[in-house]
Amino acid sequence: MKKNKSELYLAIFIIAVIAVTAAAYLLTQEKSSTSMFPDKLGDMSLALYRDGDAAMTEVRGLHGNNPGVVIENAYIANYRSTPASKSKFWVSESKTKEEAASLLETMNSRVGKTGMFSESTPLNIEGITVYFVSGKPELGLYHYFYAKDKRVFWIQVDNPDESYRLNFVREAIILLQL
Repeated sequence: MKKNKSELYLAIFIIAVIAVTAAAYLLTQEKSSTSMFPDKLGDMSLALYRDGDAAMTEVRGLHGNNPGVVIENAYIANYRSTPASKSKFWVSESKTKEEAASLLETMNSRVGKTGMFSESTPLNIEGITVYFVSGKPELGLYHYFYAKDKRVFWIQVDNPDESYRLNFVREAIILLQL
């Protein structure tokens, strides 16, 4: 009888340890999954991630703090591999898919008129209309922007190889899910 009791306590202890370990694992997974960005994208690694007030302030500033631009959340990420290959994402999240589409349309109608970027060129990547603009060297030369669901993405890719950039944007479209 004593042997059965000690075996029972051992079994309960082992089950408790497994349960605590599983719970701790799931909690750490939840925290790391709060970033919508993968650790690796193409040959680049995530170097910086921001959300919350800091990201909202920066993204709103990019829209000139225009009160007509209403966003619910914002996210920023930087990726790097080599000095010639780096990327930055600015993502705004609207209440609805329609509001995000409207914001994209507004951005596209204004982008070429600022003198900072070229007129946009529409591309079809993974069934999504993605606009390409080139910018002045101090702004980064290659930029892509598009709407996907409730989010508007602006991606700066610093690499002169067009094929490399298109593959990077394609992978971003596929991997960056809601």
